[in-house]
Amino acid sequence: MFLTREQERMLNGDYGWAVAKAMAIIVKTGEVLGASRLVEISHAHVSGVSYTNILDPGLDFVRRMLLSGGRARVYTTINPGCVDYSGLSSLIDGSFNEKQAVIDESLTRMGFKPVFTCIPYYHRPPSQGEFLAWGESSAVAVANSYYGASSNREGGPLALAAAVTGYTYYAGLHIPENRVARVLVRVVDPSVSRNPGALGLWVGENIREIPLVEGFNPTLWDLKIMLAASAASGSHALIVVEKITPRGFYKVDSLEKVEVEWRDLEKYIGLEPSGGSILGYLGCPHLHPWEFHIVYEYVKRRGRLPGRNRLLLTIPLEVYERYRDKVLYLRGLGVDVAAGTCPVVSRLTKRFDHLVTNSGKAVFYLSKQLKMNYYLTETRRVLEIVYA
Repeated sequence: MFLTREQERMLNGDYGWAVAKAMAIIVKTGEVLGASRLVEISHAHVSGVSYTNILDPGLDFVRRMLLSGGRARVYTTINPGCVDYSGLSSLIDGSFNEKQAVIDESLTRMGFKPVFTCIPYYHRPPSQGEFLAWGESSAVAVANSYYGASSNREGGPLALAAAVTGYTYYAGLHIPENRVARVLVRVVDPSVSRNPGALGLWVGENIREIPLVEGFNPTLWDLKIMLAASAASGSHALIVVEKITPRGFYKVDSLEKVEVEWRDLEKYIGLEPSGGSILGYLGCPHLHPWEFHIVYEYVKRRGRLPGRNRLLLTIPLEVYERYRDKVLYLRGLGVDVAAGTCPVVSRLTKRFDHLVTNSGKAVFYLSKQLKMNYYLTETRRVLEIVYA
């Protein structure tokens, strides 16, 4: 691999242990993937920061990077941890708050932005064609598929290393010749678009090449639900969506054609609950303010949640700070709101019989982790069910 003089100095330890370690991670990864050089990035997003995932070894690594001089050289944001930063949630377990605080403080002292969200594009929308090193799979898919930016699906240590050096390896989706759609997924049933989470699970499980999706006309919010699900059930970091993915940032070649209709999604949807305790969950990926206000207005009309059903919303920390009065209002009506975290990277304090959500990603992970029955449906139907 060709390295510039500055990159060689980083690797050789001229900038300290942390930078040398970070550069070694990037170079070794790049060599394995056949990269010929490194490229400068403009934004790193570091995932794999929840204590429930990385435990003490991960905490120790982050601390050592800090104490050895590791500092962000580019704009860097942090994924959710296992802490509810609003302090209001009764559903998110606070057992690991002290350990998580050590991780968060270390990353923040390194100059990383403490946004604690899986939608970093809310804070800084990427530009077309710019190089990123993002470690949150759903965000990577949005960056490539919606914004026309360039990021591989990085692990947490690699994204952290890219933040500390300002570089990543030139391979994978950074190379234009690798951004080629080879399967045409034609949505032939309009009802499919009403359940983007189920569509995403189907794409992730059934399509291996980069797909071009035709006949699906989502909002950004529906698109992030679909992309998050496909990244969870498969390994997609780029899905070309007709009329949405910017032209010039992908190619099309020898398209195999596949049609998808409602009956193809039924195995991913599950059954609507008819009894037992229900957890309604919205916010995987985190709710954007626009989505948060839709839920807020619905709850405001309906009033206090009845019975033993619960509604959990997960939002970016900044949304909580901006709309704290509305969050407190929702809490007063029995809605559980957690900021800067989500149940995928934390633990719940209560067990439920059923999970009802609009998120295919949440279904993919939580139905297994928590051994719940699930029902994957539209946002409005989630709200109707918990209020039934």
